[in-house]
Amino acid sequence: MFLRWASQSGAADRIHPVPSPYADPYTAYPIDTYRAWMRRFATDETIRLRTRICGLIAGITGRPTTTIAALTTASIIDDGDQMRLRLGLTPVQLPPPLPALIRLQLAAPRRWDTASTWLFPSKLRAGAHVHASRFAADLQNLTCRVVGLRGAALLNLAATMPVGPLCDLTGMSPNVAARWQLVAASAYAQYPAMRM
Repeated sequence: MFLRWASQSGAADRIHPVPSPYADPYTAYPIDTYRAWMRRFATDETIRLRTRICGLIAGITGRPTTTIAALTTASIIDDGDQMRLRLGLTPVQLPPPLPALIRLQLAAPRRWDTASTWLFPSKLRAGAHVHASRFAADLQNLTCRVVGLRGAALLNLAATMPVGPLCDLTGMSPNVAARWQLVAASAYAQYPAMRM
């Protein structure tokens, strides 16, 4: 904290603190920036399909790229009208246009690995998924910080959900979820965890 203050206040010109690789409330995008990125991922067809899907899932669920990269076809529940994604105990209904994008990803030809059950199979490593660092690099090439995107999503979720469902959706521990709720000034911050 002191080094960050010293750098920002100009008291120490040559100090540049290393940015945190983890999502926290201080690295979260402002709500306008977050909404602009989510709108861009939803509508910009010039962005690579897997990058759009990754950005939307990270922005909706607050999950890291490691979780998104490791999604399998078994984690997707598609009944034709609605699509749900199983990240925790309770599947999450996906808002448009994410179901259409995931259907496009599933329908894409997989000449190199036809038996793969990964949502994002690797072209370089047979039987493996695309490495999470590729998603982070793809987002960074767009100047989107995945940490900022996840941080904004987690603040939004923490402000609107009780601890139990928040833990299930985001994969956070109850203590971490409670801290996010306190920072988000949530109405649920003082409630006990109802779904542990």
